[in-house]
Amino acid sequence: MKLVKSLAVLAAVIVLGIFVYFKVYKVEEQKKAKEAQESKLIRFELDNIKAFSLVRPDSSILFERGVGRIWNITKPLKTEASGPQIYSLFASLHQSDILTVVDEKPKDLKPYALSNSKYYMAMEYDSGKPDTLYIGTDTPDKTMTYVKFSSEKRVLAVSNVLSDIMKKPVVFFRSRTILNVVGDDIRGIEVTRGKNDTDRIQMVHNGVTWMMAYPWNYSGDVQNMEELIKKISESYKSTLEPSEPGDLVKYGLNDPSLVLNVQLKYGMPDKILLIGNKLTEKGRRYLWYAKQFDAEQVFTLENSLITLLTRDNAWFIDKQPVKFNRNEVDKIVLKSGKEPITFTKDPESNWSVTSPVDKNVPQDVINNLFAISRFMLISDVYSMNPTPADLVKTELQKPKFVLTFYAGGQVLAEMTYGKSFTQDTVKTYVLTNLSPTIFVTGSGITSSINYVLETVFGK
Repeated sequence: MKLVKSLAVLAAVIVLGIFVYFKVYKVEEQKKAKEAQESKLIRFELDNIKAFSLVRPDSSILFERGVGRIWNITKPLKTEASGPQIYSLFASLHQSDILTVVDEKPKDLKPYALSNSKYYMAMEYDSGKPDTLYIGTDTPDKTMTYVKFSSEKRVLAVSNVLSDIMKKPVVFFRSRTILNVVGDDIRGIEVTRGKNDTDRIQMVHNGVTWMMAYPWNYSGDVQNMEELIKKISESYKSTLEPSEPGDLVKYGLNDPSLVLNVQLKYGMPDKILLIGNKLTEKGRRYLWYAKQFDAEQVFTLENSLITLLTRDNAWFIDKQPVKFNRNEVDKIVLKSGKEPITFTKDPESNWSVTSPVDKNVPQDVINNLFAISRFMLISDVYSMNPTPADLVKTELQKPKFVLTFYAGGQVLAEMTYGKSFTQDTVKTYVLTNLSPTIFVTGSGITSSINYVLETVFGK
């Protein structure tokens, strides 16, 4: 009987708890959420805006949403709007709270300068009726601004930070960067250099890293690509040049010296930058004429971007064609004009020569071998698919040195070094077992190998 009573009491407590939650606590939470929502000036999704006008006495601005994240200014001039400036305006709208409801049903709007407002924002939506936010005068203490929606009678007061940004001139909202793109939105670039269409670089981000798609199929140099993408997204227009559609010849833009095609994510259209003549006037010789392909405005940009776009092909790709874990290596074989040398590692990770002589070697000998292989930096690509004649010319058919690294009896990597030549610095042709490509490296191959040979065989 006592158990039945205890269960009945427990059930009553549970029912009471449910009642309190739904009738008291949850109602209170809903009330707070409603109050928080009602305190917001804007109660719609800003992404729902398809066009808006900032009207002011001096010069009104008409904005229209383009594809993806792009906004365009269509009046008083046709140009792309600056993404950060547009979204700072939207952020101000979204974050603005109604600091106070000044008058629920005002009989006269003149005291608030809202009867014939000189400043207002007229909005058109993808769905729903258009609305207008009128800006009045500041409150007497100058800390707030009177505002009113055309869809409401109420006069509200908000922080005048919002009214300040809405009164900014058109130059504030105009894109200042050369292509008005965000670095994270770039998924690929193509650079065509000169009149020869084959002289081009095509780089694509595969979602993980950068890859070269043309002229070679290699991993990109991540650090260099990050530098280039940052430069493309952040380079500013130095000066705006007076131009008409027929002036392209004057600026060398009818037959550009460089064409940069930037592919974007999220369905946004490609951005194409045409680069024309370099300026010759004293004091401006570091500038180039340029324009966006689908825009009329000619501008100048600094030489720093041109320097990156005209780098040799090898600058864009990963400079280390061979990568392996040196801790896994337990045997190294060096073939040269003398007898092959075999280096082995004991269980304590000490290295020694086991053939053709038996002797210990200092660690820097092994470090030299790793440096000219695992850490070798390429400076050029001689041939993607070399012919027998290429192998003869580069002396890789009868190489000077062959360096092979093993782990547990398996070959990790093999480096074949051919002819050395001087081109500013000493360079050497090299071939790996990982691809048929003949590379050119500026690594100090000969001096490092000679040091190893002298250590083993003596001078």
